[in-house]
Amino acid sequence: MKIQLVYSLLLLFPVFSIGQNINEQYDKWAVTEDVINITGIDLSPNGKEVALVGGKMDAIYLYDHVNRKLLRKIPMDKDYSGYRVEYSSNGNYLLLQERVTEYYSTKNSRAGGYAVIDLKSDKIIHQYKMINDLKISFDEKYLIVLDNGTLEIKELSSGKTIQKFKPEGATNAVAISPNGEDLAVVQKPNKADIKMLVDRKMNKKSIKAAAKYKFLIAIYDFKTQELKSVVPEFYDNISMLKYTPDGEKLLSFNIAQNSYVNVALPQSNYEPTRESYLGRSTTQPDFQYDFSGNYFGIATVEKFPAINIYHVGSGSITDQYDTQNKIWKSAKLNFFAGTNASFIFTPDGEYAIIAYGNSLIKWRYNQYNPNN
Repeated sequence: MKIQLVYSLLLLFPVFSIGQNINEQYDKWAVTEDVINITGIDLSPNGKEVALVGGKMDAIYLYDHVNRKLLRKIPMDKDYSGYRVEYSSNGNYLLLQERVTEYYSTKNSRAGGYAVIDLKSDKIIHQYKMINDLKISFDEKYLIVLDNGTLEIKELSSGKTIQKFKPEGATNAVAISPNGEDLAVVQKPNKADIKMLVDRKMNKKSIKAAAKYKFLIAIYDFKTQELKSVVPEFYDNISMLKYTPDGEKLLSFNIAQNSYVNVALPQSNYEPTRESYLGRSTTQPDFQYDFSGNYFGIATVEKFPAINIYHVGSGSITDQYDTQNKIWKSAKLNFFAGTNASFIFTPDGEYAIIAYGNSLIKWRYNQYNPNN
């Protein structure tokens, strides 16, 4: 992984800041008293442990968040910019994505480091230094690699290439549907895409005006690699793309002056929706629905890293955890600041667990109240 020295003195000393508290319903503890910067957290499919990755860490931590104890460490090279982390659907693998700062660009594709860890052997089985995107299929059979506009489908276990094709204008991000039938690919518009948009009743003048500066999401058949559909919407610079585990929604994170997540509906011919969530971050933020689907969380940055919780039905923010407002209370307990906040929802629908600096925070976020 590419090493980037992005740490500030904030990581070397406890941070003192004073501000008005937004929500006091939380419990915070240090995973370790060492000066580390946890940049990614994910919940295992069985809900019993979390994976923690970060900058200035020489190992991945598998951690029991209920009993608050370290289960084991998986050694790895340090990366000072840190990672995102995701469990595969059945919990047999971890997918790591290097967190890199992104800027809006219609010409240059985003690239960063990726790795896949086999949790049976605790070893890295695939590693890429600079590619656009990497995904594990939901059945854990395939690895989908997007590199310099080329899509490569590989066997996850062996790394053997099964298929390779180059969609015109492919860039930045790819996703595979949970049923394994669709590949969603971010593209600069080409003739085939534009023809599909016209067929889906989009205005020709609008298409021409947007085609130079915007991006599209094209849908390909996983088995045949044939173009099936195009989401009838132009987007800003999409840097992340993923399906929800039930396959009902396709989420895209768009880099813009005010970055945001958009939602399309795969089961309705990928119709775009008005459902959208703001997140001021340029380093691949965490975003996800809670287990009920009624709340949506996204990591963002105000003055300090923060987590916003939205009520999906109303589109309103119900709560925010702002790290600036909390850390001053615990500075004497060897809590150290981080470069970003990462989070997961707990299955009970009442809490989010936030990773920040060298600590975890169990936060009971406010639920939606229609009378407020």
